[in-house]
Amino acid sequence: MSLSDVIADPNRKAEIIADGMRELEAEVNGLGGIKGKAVGGAFGAVQKMRPGFIEDNVERMLPMFAPAIDPHYEAGKAAGDVPAHFVNNGDAIAEDMLAVTDQRAADANNKVAVGIYEKLRKGAKGFVVAAMPRLGPFVDRHAG
Repeated sequence: MSLSDVIADPNRKAEIIADGMRELEAEVNGLGGIKGKAVGGAFGAVQKMRPGFIEDNVERMLPMFAPAIDPHYEAGKAAGDVPAHFVNNGDAIAEDMLAVTDQRAADANNKVAVGIYEKLRKGAKGFVVAAMPRLGPFVDRHAG
């Protein structure tokens, strides 16, 4: 079953979003360095200033991310190890995921949000690739 198929079930989608928020928070909390601290600080500030904002965006973007992730999940299943496939193909998976967020930013009307995204976009791929050890098992857990 694909991630796209799974999120069609509202109950499963809610479970995925809740688990995704836990994984996102763990990933952000584990970031190191100056950039990692900046991302963590921004994440915390958004969570305090606009509770539910990040979760709402995860819910809104999940149907966009799923089709980008599904082929990688299928390739990982075919290879016999989804988590390893995600780690070994992190660059390509990150590019596919960032294409989704790039399109979302291109379609957005909120100039402040787009400006922030554009500033963060330059370093985003490294963070997405670094998240592959979490993302592979996450997808395997929910789509498998």
